[in-house]
Amino acid sequence: MKRLLYITVFGIAGAALLIGGWFYVVLNQALPDDVNEIVTSVTAPATISYDEIARPYVRAATLADALHAQGWLHARERLFQMEMFRRAGNGRLAEALGESMLETDIEMWRAGVPRLAAMLEANASPATRELITAYVAGVNRALADTAHMPLEIRLAGIDVAPWEASDVFALGALMAFQSARNYRNELLRLALLQHIGVDAGIFIDQRQTADFPYVVGNVVPALERSDRILATAQAMLLAPAAGSNGWVVAPEKTKAGHALFAFDSHDGFSMPNLTYEVHLFFGDDGQIRGTSVPGLPGVINGYNEFMAWGFTNIGDSQDLFIETRESGYPLRFKRDDGWYTAEVEHVRIPVSGDDDYELDVVVTANGRLINDNPAIALRWSALEVGELGLDGLFALNRATSYAEFSDAMDNFAAPSANATYADKEGRIAVRTTGKLPIRGAGQGLLPLPGSSSRNAWQGLIDADEMPRDSNPERGYLVAANARVHDKPPLISADNSPGYRARRLHTLLAAGKRFVAEDMQTMQVDWRNGQAEQLLPNLLTWVDTANLDARGQRAHEILSAWAVTPDDLPDSPAPLLYAAWYQALVDTLFADRLPADLYERLLRSSYVLNHAIDQLVLIDTQSSWWGDGREVMITRALNKAIEDLSGDFDALRWDAVHAVHFKHELSGIPLLGRHLSSGPHPWGGGNATVGRARYNHARPYTATGGATTRLVLEMSDPIRAWSIMPGGQSGHLLSPHYDDQTMSWLRGGLVPIAAYPEDLGAAQTTLRPRAN
Repeated sequence: MKRLLYITVFGIAGAALLIGGWFYVVLNQALPDDVNEIVTSVTAPATISYDEIARPYVRAATLADALHAQGWLHARERLFQMEMFRRAGNGRLAEALGESMLETDIEMWRAGVPRLAAMLEANASPATRELITAYVAGVNRALADTAHMPLEIRLAGIDVAPWEASDVFALGALMAFQSARNYRNELLRLALLQHIGVDAGIFIDQRQTADFPYVVGNVVPALERSDRILATAQAMLLAPAAGSNGWVVAPEKTKAGHALFAFDSHDGFSMPNLTYEVHLFFGDDGQIRGTSVPGLPGVINGYNEFMAWGFTNIGDSQDLFIETRESGYPLRFKRDDGWYTAEVEHVRIPVSGDDDYELDVVVTANGRLINDNPAIALRWSALEVGELGLDGLFALNRATSYAEFSDAMDNFAAPSANATYADKEGRIAVRTTGKLPIRGAGQGLLPLPGSSSRNAWQGLIDADEMPRDSNPERGYLVAANARVHDKPPLISADNSPGYRARRLHTLLAAGKRFVAEDMQTMQVDWRNGQAEQLLPNLLTWVDTANLDARGQRAHEILSAWAVTPDDLPDSPAPLLYAAWYQALVDTLFADRLPADLYERLLRSSYVLNHAIDQLVLIDTQSSWWGDGREVMITRALNKAIEDLSGDFDALRWDAVHAVHFKHELSGIPLLGRHLSSGPHPWGGGNATVGRARYNHARPYTATGGATTRLVLEMSDPIRAWSIMPGGQSGHLLSPHYDDQTMSWLRGGLVPIAAYPEDLGAAQTTLRPRAN
């Protein structure tokens, strides 16, 4: 018996060693070799230098040659990401990964992502096509030298085809869709309204409930389908976490007399990071520098030789309409007093290991059907861009004046966003960009009946009507996903609560002269803006007579913390507050909603946070306070206390709150934990500038936050610092796979060289082919 046990144990250990050895061999084979020189399709020799964290600095004769080098770099370091992104944007994930991805492909086609990609390609100018062709040639040059594909691609059995220009446009379309995808909130609000009636007004602006109820079927299955897609394909869909911070400070408020620029992009945490940092130098003095998305040429957020820019999400570009079908005629829909026939797009989706899937996409007067029963149409302004395309992105990258920046923003089709701006002449600015609808009715918070023409869109907002501000008297500007103005036209009613924006305004309004290090400190500021707003009322309304000794101590700790409610890692107060907030949500809503709908509410922070703010700050006598406001708030505090064991003074926020950077293959035994990074205990939270966003349905591990931080002093040359969690490389065995995370956790930034020559001799030379 003992002998059999030994044989079994050694057999398992041997198998584990063999599997681990195979993983190591595959990972090592895929690791790119150092390359001193390559011959490729550049017009003149180009060089690449790397700094200590593998940020590349390209020196090229032309912009096309610089983008060629960028394509080569992207494919060497992030090929699996690029493959997934282009397949998602083309609606062809199932072709590689089988039937499990078919639902995702169907959503992409129904929403119109591949259609937008085709429009972007058709609208591209000859100059843009030339630049994209150069980038794609660089990608394919790296592919040609890739003898061993990355582990992820080999495990999935994917045959990586050469890149085409259309793949770049597919990534542009995918990014636009993922940045705009708020229609889930509309479905959730409608489901809440269907279940609880007018009491759902706290989740929805009351003005939008006036026409309810209208005839509509159960929308929960549509939500369930969307949940499944997110669960199976989140890492493949270039998914931002719908948030960022950007602010700029005028020269008169800085010590050095130069404008300051600070930006941090908030996306879903992952390994590798969503972005890849690159610094392109071309011609006499041309520069494009900042964070790029693997698969897209140029940079999304960054700077050039004259100016800096950063995008923070804002603007509601998607609305849902509940359509009425004529009985017995599935393609005929009601509009006012008549009926019309919808258009149909026929799509064939390849599925690995199965027959192709035939899909008919129905297009009504209000948009593309994303759900059949009930018939729900999605209208997305990106599909109405006219002649606009990716030209705006390249124009932005190359703008060298405020006028050119403004022109580029006027021609920026999607996604909609606020762009913060600073330049070397001292100007600071912010403006909203993208194409947004003029609504016939409502605020875009609820699906509306498609049968009434008065609910239909009335056109798109003109570019010159978009909100903007430049060189304000106060000397600074802020964008943090909150509502930017209260005047028409409506940009969005579905915004982030203003916790981060208010905190940044408080910090920047201080009567001091700022330096770059102040911007760095603000990026990891952990003041809990939500607690700062809610705690004064919550603490006042607690019936302290109904608290035991532990409850009294919790109340004392929270009362002291309320003066400066910072989510510090070693403090007990942030945990007490977070547990109280969770218990209050549970007390208010858990018994009123079905379990699945309640879970979805917990996952939708924007909808949930606005509802709690409404009840605590505005509608303090609401019927939701059924047993009495003081009774329910005290009950919630006692529930939180009961759930937290031990001495409150010994509790720490970072004992439960951590950041976790997960790889798509994190579930693989032995290997998975090495591919991911964390969980790392940390401070901050959902409502802090230094954001560490967690899901209220799965507290308290943070799954989203700053995937890049950038600080600039707009001097000549521009002084710059940046950091990202993870690292530049997508290869596990690379020393630059996870070499920035520890510095990121400490709030550090790494200086950026002004020029490639500052780094010494170049490591790689790209030489033109002989004629």
